[in-house]
Amino acid sequence: DEEVANNSLVVECGDRSRYVAYEDIYVTETDIYSYSYTTSFDGEGAITSAIDYVVTEDLPQLYVLEGHGEQELPATFADQIAKENIETTQLSLLTEESVPEEADAVLIYEPQSDISAEEKTKLSTYAENGGKLLVIAGPVDGVSLDNLESLLADYGVTTSDGIVVEGSEDHYTAQPYVLLPDMQSDGITESLIEENYYPNMPISQGLVVADDAEGVTEFLTTSDEAFSKTAGYDLATYEKEDGDIDGPFALAVSIACENDGEIIWFSSASF
Repeated sequence: DEEVANNSLVVECGDRSRYVAYEDIYVTETDIYSYSYTTSFDGEGAITSAIDYVVTEDLPQLYVLEGHGEQELPATFADQIAKENIETTQLSLLTEESVPEEADAVLIYEPQSDISAEEKTKLSTYAENGGKLLVIAGPVDGVSLDNLESLLADYGVTTSDGIVVEGSEDHYTAQPYVLLPDMQSDGITESLIEENYYPNMPISQGLVVADDAEGVTEFLTTSDEAFSKTAGYDLATYEKEDGDIDGPFALAVSIACENDGEIIWFSSASF
């Protein structure tokens, strides 16, 4: 049902098939800095993904929460999810009694308004029953996300008002709110550390982990010189002022829940 370019492939197994376009084998990208194009070979990745798709009957199911002004997933993120053969389904907990049993994970991406107390209970129950919850949510201008953030509070993690600013020049790029966090060794960060990649975390909310919190891993953290500007989006200076909140902060955490459930939380939606 689509135009097939020369030198493309069809991978087939039984009743299942996957079309691999030539442009997915030789990927052309634009370099915005040099106004040029670069072409890279991704045949192995594209074909491996296609083979995995046609031989796997039960593909992973990712449910994406909606109903709170959640933003569209970035193209690179959405493409990678598709390449991993993860099927996505929109989920409204306003109309569902609970998270569907077939959900292997639930994603909450950049909500613009808070979830309800009932939705919070459904998500918490899902995680405690072995579900996997991924939250990517930075501070929202003029809006508090109390119910959503209470998912963290249940495990001894609290959120700070405002936007985190770095006082250490080694821990930001471009501007002090474009954070360059320290990475702790973890399954999530291992490949980045090995290849000397560094995540940029613009417009982040500070996470504070209680000393007695159990099962919480801080895998992205600020320097000790970081602080949170309580003026938020209205900040007029990057200097520390009265009322600003001292760091250090976590910027991403993983929380081990009961029955092998897990919550992964990034405090920036723009990283």
